[in-house]
Amino acid sequence: MPVLRQFFHSYLSVLDRYLLREFILNLLAVVSVLWLIFIATRFARYLAQAAVGNLPGEVIFTLLGYSSLGALSLLLPIGAFLAVMLALGRMSSDNELTVIAACGIPAQRLIRNVTLFSGSIALIVAVLSLLIVPNVLSGRYELEQQAKLTADTSGLVAGSFKESRDGEWTFYSEGLSENKQGMDNVFIEIHREDKPLIFRAKHGFFEIDSETGNKYLVLEDGYRYEGQAGQQDFTIAEYASHSILVEKGEQKKARERHKALPTSMLWQRGNNKDLAELQWRFSAVIMTVVLCLIAINLANAGPRKGRYAGFFPAILVYIIYSNLLGVTRAWVTKGVVAPWFGAIWVHVLMVAILLVVINRHKLRYQWLQYQKTRQAS
Repeated sequence: MPVLRQFFHSYLSVLDRYLLREFILNLLAVVSVLWLIFIATRFARYLAQAAVGNLPGEVIFTLLGYSSLGALSLLLPIGAFLAVMLALGRMSSDNELTVIAACGIPAQRLIRNVTLFSGSIALIVAVLSLLIVPNVLSGRYELEQQAKLTADTSGLVAGSFKESRDGEWTFYSEGLSENKQGMDNVFIEIHREDKPLIFRAKHGFFEIDSETGNKYLVLEDGYRYEGQAGQQDFTIAEYASHSILVEKGEQKKARERHKALPTSMLWQRGNNKDLAELQWRFSAVIMTVVLCLIAINLANAGPRKGRYAGFFPAILVYIIYSNLLGVTRAWVTKGVVAPWFGAIWVHVLMVAILLVVINRHKLRYQWLQYQKTRQAS
């Protein structure tokens, strides 16, 4: 800490340290509030899944830890944006920005401090988005799948029959393995009026396909009986391994699995879907800096307008920016937009708007000069 303090005192003035402190304190406050809202929502969702038996209760807090860490890459950009808005909005309403300008300190000084703050947050977002969060999401995904497989067998009581939720299947297992994921001496009857279907196996376990998300019941070393006993179409088949589709995977789960892929793998494969995900991760980094610079002009709303006057346009800018990135991501995935063009046009558009807003007084002055010259000629 003394080394860090000496660094700040050596290279940053009192004003610079004051601005950065205001940004950091507001960032901690905003991210903490958003993080608590996210945690509360996730906790309620996991409790609901555990209540209906889709998720074991002992893994809720582990999943909550994975989810909270994975959310930081999404919360930091908007948190930094709102932190700059809150800090500069208060300074504007308290006339501190006016005093700073009256002391001869140029606006570039303020832009430099915002760039330093947003650049530091962008580096953290880059490490999270490109390295840490994919590993965290991968761990969460694997834990969720394993927990769901355990939930499928934890409700089975050895030596008792149990019906499926829709009533189409009847399960029986003589015993369960130690990890509660395997079954011994399995009997399954699928209720069908024309041709009843019965499976018998020495071993059985649930399995989820990582690509499609489909859930299968895998039976090993058993027999398959189909039809009415005594009828001519009654068949008996012996199998070493047989998979039964229990539940079809959701497209949402497939997207979550793709988000958990490492950045290096996305770069190596290089198809449209991988490049769209890669651009999305880099966009969070660029978005952090651009939004913070836009916040400078939105926070300084003018005298007698209050410190929160620019909040509505700020939220509107964030929604438009993030939605444009989301739409572009879908376009790149479907091949509508070339991957090299991708999200670049969105960032170029926002940077162009930023430059126009920053230089609006110069542009207005040049336009008035042009009008006077045109009238004189």
